[in-house]
Amino acid sequence: MNNPFSKLFDTVYGEKGQVKYERYFMTMMTFTSCVFLILLSIFHLVMGFSVAPVYLGAVGAAVCMVLYFLVRFTNCIYFPKLILTGVGLVILDLTWYVKFLSLGPVVFLVFVFGALIIWVWDGWCLVRMIAFYYVNLLVLFIVEYTSPGFHFAYPDLKTRTIDIYLNFFLYSVLLLFVLNKIKNDFLYQKERAIRSDKLKSAFLANMSHEIRTPMNAIIGFSQLLEGECDEEEKQKFLKIIQNSGDNLLRLINEIIDLSTIEAGDIKLHFSTFSIRELFIELVDISNLELQRRNKTAITIEYSLPEGDFEIYSDLFRLKQVMSNLLSNAIKHTSGGIIRIGCRKSKGDILLSVSDTGTGIPDEDQHKIFERFTKFNYHEMNREGIGIGLSIVDKIVKILHGRIWLKSKWGEGSCFYVAIPLMNPPGAPGSVVADSNISRLQQPVANNLVLVVEDDIDSFHLIEGILAPMCLSIQHAINGPEAIDFIKKNPQTPLILMDIKLPFMDGYEATIAIKNINPDIRIIAQTAYAITGDREKAIAAGCDDYVTKPLNPKKLRELVAGYLSGPVSGNQP
Repeated sequence: MNNPFSKLFDTVYGEKGQVKYERYFMTMMTFTSCVFLILLSIFHLVMGFSVAPVYLGAVGAAVCMVLYFLVRFTNCIYFPKLILTGVGLVILDLTWYVKFLSLGPVVFLVFVFGALIIWVWDGWCLVRMIAFYYVNLLVLFIVEYTSPGFHFAYPDLKTRTIDIYLNFFLYSVLLLFVLNKIKNDFLYQKERAIRSDKLKSAFLANMSHEIRTPMNAIIGFSQLLEGECDEEEKQKFLKIIQNSGDNLLRLINEIIDLSTIEAGDIKLHFSTFSIRELFIELVDISNLELQRRNKTAITIEYSLPEGDFEIYSDLFRLKQVMSNLLSNAIKHTSGGIIRIGCRKSKGDILLSVSDTGTGIPDEDQHKIFERFTKFNYHEMNREGIGIGLSIVDKIVKILHGRIWLKSKWGEGSCFYVAIPLMNPPGAPGSVVADSNISRLQQPVANNLVLVVEDDIDSFHLIEGILAPMCLSIQHAINGPEAIDFIKKNPQTPLILMDIKLPFMDGYEATIAIKNINPDIRIIAQTAYAITGDREKAIAAGCDDYVTKPLNPKKLRELVAGYLSGPVSGNQP
């Protein structure tokens, strides 16, 4: 809604795009009814009419305001609907009674109240509420039919005329406002559906292109490796295959992240960590990306004007935000410096990523955080489908922060992220991690590793990755087979456990194996990689968690660490 009152409506009712329609409608009705009843009471006082409607209006306004706060700022919705329907109709009935029954204008407002029931309820609740509404009308008829008419007559014709027409004016303003809001909301939802349909079509087209492009390289160069080629050419092909695989995995992760965030399934895990250590890790990761893109003319630096300090936040999500911003800077920069920084600012942690790249034109800056929006300046951003910055924007909002940018075309960009500076629970300076650190394990001489994997190709891949370590690798294709193996070999030091298995999943198998020997170290190796999967594996008894596709170097380091000891489990 593009009008001067849009920000005011968003503040009072909530943003339509962020609030479910039922809650938004209830917020609008309770707040609007409260304002209307206050105006009605003031009108009666000014005109010197009967004071009874003033009392009823005040009570009704108080009820509506309480309901407004319940609906707007809590998860409560059912009882406010019930109270608004029941109490609202009773207050209308009493107002109708003191406003001269059907001789007054309130009977028409009672009639309109039926529309509210239609919008608020559905299913069997709607049937019951409509029955309640018509029983109420029958009661009103009986009350008026059996009441002496002269008790409710206006004192004179002029008073009757003024009361009816001025009340009609107020009622019509209320009705037109509500109907106009409903109409605007309908048009908003319709336009949103149309945009969503267009975005879906564009998304499918982009997904098809972005998936087929790396798959073309992976399949094509894999086939070329089957032919005769020298060692230099083979290494070139392998590098292309690896880069294409990385691009495909990044795309899949972004889609999973976006769908998880928009479904509201994201969970935060707070811990205390060093901002300097985070920046060192980000610089190392970014330098690897620079090498992959052959952008050696770019230097990545970090700046901490106040020196190193610890912050309390979700390390994984904050790392995800900064990694996306750095990756975006790398894409649009061909030379110069990319600098990341952090400082404290008025109760916030202010993070920044600046570059000396292409910059962003003024006309594009307001669209930069929209889904499926990609700007390919100077042909520097060919990969991706334009959801990285959208994910960043949504994560920052989930962290109760804000994000903005400053950019000038041809001179580079700087993105700023401000998140609240929070103190960790417990003693000052204590580290509160999101996972439980297991007890230190003793070194083991046994180099036996059991791989529980139903996919034979995945088993052979793990076997190939671990081959240089000269381990004794055994294979179980399902949970029961793994349990039988452990019963016969209870001193097995390490298990690589797939989660999706036939007959018995990896969680159940882990619990059963830990019951046999709780000292066995179990690493979940799985394609389940969305928010909460790691926590589920740890809760089942796994000591660690790695996701497919497996990183050979990291898997070897993890296995070596668990077999050599001392090792602390549950590493992120």
